Amino acid sequence: MKTKKWLTMTTSVVLAAGLLAGCGNGGNANNGGNAAGEANGGAANNGGTNAGAANGGTKELSGKLVIWTFFDQVKDMADQFHAKNPGVTVDVKMFPGDQYQTKLLTALQSGKDVPDIFDLERGYIGKFIDSKFLTDLSAMGGDDLVKDYIPYVQELGRSTDGKLRAISDHSSPGGFWYQKEVAKKYLGTDDPDKIGDMVSSWDKIVELGKKVATDSGGKEHLIQNSGDLFDIEAYNTEPWVKDGKLNIDPKWQTVYDAQVKIRQNNVDAKLPFMSAGWGNALNDGSVVLTSMPAWAGFMIDNKDNKANGKYGVAKTPEGFYVGGTYRGIYDKSDNKDLAYEFIKYIAGEEWQQHNLEKTGNMPGNGKVYETNLETYKSAFFGDQNILKPYYESVKEMPAIKADKYGEDILSKWRKAAGDGVTNNKSFDDVVSAFKKEVKNTFPELNVD
Repeated sequence: MKTKKWLTMTTSVVLAAGLLAGCGNGGNANNGGNAAGEANGGAANNGGTNAGAANGGTKELSGKLVIWTFFDQVKDMADQFHAKNPGVTVDVKMFPGDQYQTKLLTALQSGKDVPDIFDLERGYIGKFIDSKFLTDLSAMGGDDLVKDYIPYVQELGRSTDGKLRAISDHSSPGGFWYQKEVAKKYLGTDDPDKIGDMVSSWDKIVELGKKVATDSGGKEHLIQNSGDLFDIEAYNTEPWVKDGKLNIDPKWQTVYDAQVKIRQNNVDAKLPFMSAGWGNALNDGSVVLTSMPAWAGFMIDNKDNKANGKYGVAKTPEGFYVGGTYRGIYDKSDNKDLAYEFIKYIAGEEWQQHNLEKTGNMPGNGKVYETNLETYKSAFFGDQNILKPYYESVKEMPAIKADKYGEDILSKWRKAAGDGVTNNKSFDDVVSAFKKEVKNTFPELNVD
C-alpha cells in the first residue's frame, strides 16, 4: 500500500501544541489558534442580575461575558448560548496554546483585564484549582450540575477542600483504534468485543504481539509504542505526592516490566505518540492497534471519505483518557451570575448532545452517554456503537483530584522509564534516576 506522507513536520508541531493546549477535539476539530475574535452579536450590556429564562429561570438573560481560551470550539459554545439568550454578548478571546497559560496567569496576578470565564487544560489545572482566582461553584449550585457526570471528570474540577471550582463539558476517553481489514488479517476478527478480550491484559498483548510479528515476518507490529502504557496507566495509579512525600505506586513496576517485554519481543513499532510515523501507521495499517483518544479523529486521512467505515475501536486493558478542558469563573468578576448561566448551559444535556453530534467530542454528562449508547454512529466506524467501549471504560476511571505536582512528575517518570526501556535498564536504576530528577525540581518534597 502506498503511504501518503500527509503528516508534515509543521503539522506535527501543530498537533503537539494542540495536544498540550487542550484535547477535547473531535474529527472536525482544530486545536489551538492564534487569533482573537468575538463569537456573536447582540448588544453589549455589562453586569446585571440574571436568572436565566433559557436555562430554567424566569428572567431573560442580558449582559456581556468575556471568555479566554486556547480552544476554537468555544466559539460554537458561545454561538449556541447566544442563540438561546440573544440579550447576551459572548466575547471569545482565543490565544495560542503555548502562550495561553502564561498570559492567563499574568492577568490573574495583576487583576487587570481578567476575563469572566477562563479555560484550564488537564495538563495544568492542578496549578490553578486551589487558587484564590476561581469562584466556588458549589456555593452557586454547581454540584447539582455535575451530579450525573462521569466521576473522573467531575473530580478534576474540585479543589482540595472538595468544592467545585471548574466544569468540563466533555470527557476524553481512549481505546484501541484499528483498521478492520488489518485486524481480520492478523487477529482473525474485526469484532471489537472479541479484540477487546484478546488484549484485556498486558500479558495477552505481549503474546499476541509476538504472534503478529512472527506471522508478518517482522513487518507488522501489534501496537505503536511501549510508551502507550504511560497514557493508559497514567490515571489508573495512585497520586505521585502524598503528605509532602513522593509516592511511587507499586503498579508502575508491573507496567515497566510489561513495557520491557513489549520492546524486547518486537511487539511495538517504536513510534512516538503523534509523530509523523505514528500518523502514517494509523493510516497505512502497518500497526494493528493504535491507542487513541476519542477526539483525535483529525489524525485520520479521510480525503474523499475513503476512511468511512474503515475503522473499529476496542477497549484497552484499562480505561484511559487523554487531556480535557475545564472552565472556571473569575472570583472577582462582576458578572458571576451571568457567567454561571453559561457554565450551566455547557454542563447540560442540550449542549453536550449538540457537541457530540457536531464534533464527536464525548460528553462529560453520563446521561448523554446513556441516551446515545445504541444510536450514535461515527462515519469512521460504520455501524459500531462506539460510545459503548468508551462509556464502559471511562465510567470506571478512578476519580482523582488534580494537584500542582502530578503532571510534572508524571512527565519525569515518562522520561526516566522511557529511557530505561530503550536502554534495557533495571527498574531500580530507573527509579534512582527518576528520584534524582524529582528532587532537583521539587526540593520541598521528601523523595527518600
